[in-house]
Parts: sequence; structure tokens; C-alpha cells
Amino acid sequence: MIFTAALLGYVSGWAAEIFTNTHPALNTAPYDADLLELLKSTAISDWGISATAGMIVFSILALIWTYYAADQTLLSMNGAIEADTRAYEDLHNVVEEMAIASGLPKPAVYIIGDSGINAFATGLRPDKASVTITTGLYDKMSRDELQGVIAHEMAHILNRDVQYATLVAVGAGLIAVFAEIMLRISRLFFYSGSSNSSKNKKGGRGMLLVVVGVIWLLAAILAPLVAYLVRMAISREREYLADATAAQLTRNPKGLASALRKIEGHARLKEKNAATEHLFIINPNRSFSEFASDLTSTHPATSLRIERLMNLK
Repeated sequence: MIFTAALLGYVSGWAAEIFTNTHPALNTAPYDADLLELLKSTAISDWGISATAGMIVFSILALIWTYYAADQTLLSMNGAIEADTRAYEDLHNVVEEMAIASGLPKPAVYIIGDSGINAFATGLRPDKASVTITTGLYDKMSRDELQGVIAHEMAHILNRDVQYATLVAVGAGLIAVFAEIMLRISRLFFYSGSSNSSKNKKGGRGMLLVVVGVIWLLAAILAPLVAYLVRMAISREREYLADATAAQLTRNPKGLASALRKIEGHARLKEKNAATEHLFIINPNRSFSEFASDLTSTHPATSLRIERLMNLK
């Protein structure tokens, strides 16, 4: 993620310096220089280095913000409120049981007023963690099933999956936003480059503008895709691990397997939020079959998860 963000920054600065015809090498290079010579002489870009440094600094600031504010932001984005200890006494009891089983402090407990059946966990540190479920899940689960779901979310906290998910989501978001900015301002630089270099449209300099433009667009299109695929890959593997860890905590894999059967097909929520869909026990926005492409799946197919749980010994 960091490498992708830094590379995106360098490409944007390098391309901008060439399209505005301000790169020093363009003023010293022979007029009849070929494309390869121009690419070599312009490869080191002051604007590119500055943009890379800016992306790194911005990323650090974003991570600092994430450390202090991301949890509450994720909760508010999904309309979660603290679960009353009296109204949700059974829920608090199960969370406390799983906290003891996992050796973690009891996380804060939140509820989402939605008939959909789902749950997720947040917390960059175990002592600041929280578990959130929907009212639909609370109403429709037996105690063993509820215990399995809570154990799964506690497993994410225990295995530090929430740190991965949150930081990767922030990184992917930053890359996507910056790539969108690059695409929007590409017309400005293309126009600037063509108007300022009208006399250089032929030969190596003309080809240089074409190549730089192509690299610019490819970087803006592919960088968010790379970030997205990284986020998906991390999410899938950690779901399997959380299921196995939950079975260890409860000593009852059938409870979570039964819960997953109930959640499948009823995981959708009224408020859709693509930025947090990978946090939920089952994706609330999309369903994945056993034949779904792994590259585009935030979660493994539920049937495969249930099969693995039922085969645990």
C-alpha cells in the first residue's frame, strides 16, 4: 500500500513536470533527441520527489488520525450506538464470557438498529476495541449461535485483524482518492502540455508526451485496483482464521456454523457502505459463491466456511 501510494505520487509529479514543460532536462536535451534519451534524462524528477514526499507525509497524518479517530468514525458510519446493559443483558454476558475465554479486556458493545443479520468488530488496540451487532442478529440467534458470532468478532480483535482491516481500508481509500484527482486534472495537464509544446509535437518530444500520458492514466487506473485486490486478499484469509479461532474459544464450531447459515441471505443492511463491508462477518452488500473469483471477494463463500467449521476436530 505504501509503495503504491509513493509510486503514484512520483508518477503524478513526474508527468506534471513534463506536461508543463518545466523539467530542466527538456531545456538542455537536443531538439532531435529520441524517445529513449528523453525518458532517461527526465526519469529523475524534482516534482516527482516532492509529490512522493507529500504522499508519505499525508499518509502518516492519515494513520495518526486513524489511530485516534477511526474506530468512532467506523461506528458512526454504520449508525452504531452503545448497547444498553439492561435491554441487551444476554449480549453483554456473552461478550464478557468470550473476553474471559480469549484473555482480552471486555470490548465496548454496540448495536445497529437494523433487521438485517450481521456483526463486526473495531479496535486498533485490544483495550479500545468494540463489538457491534444488528438488532436482527440479536433477535434471531440462539445463545450458542450468538456466542459463535461474538467469538468470531473477538477472534478478529485477538488476531489483530481489525488493525489490518482498518489500516488497509484507509490506505486503499487514500490511493483511490488521489487517483481520482489525477484523472480529473489529467485534461488540464494534457492541454497544457500540448499547447506549451506545439513546436515539439513531432519526433521524440512528441512521443514523450504520448508515453507520459499513457503512464499517467495507467497509474491512475491501476493503483486503486492494486489497493483493492490487496484489501480483498487480506480480508478472505483473516475470515477463515477468525472462524477457526472462534471454534477454539467456544469449543463449539457448530454454533458459529449454524449462525452463518442464518446470516447468509439476510446479511444486507438498510444503509449500504462499501468502505466498511469487509469488516462484517458476512459482506452486507454482496454474496459470494464457491465459484466466485477470489480476486474480487471480500469474504470466502459461506458454504466453504461452514464446511471447514464442521470438519474441525
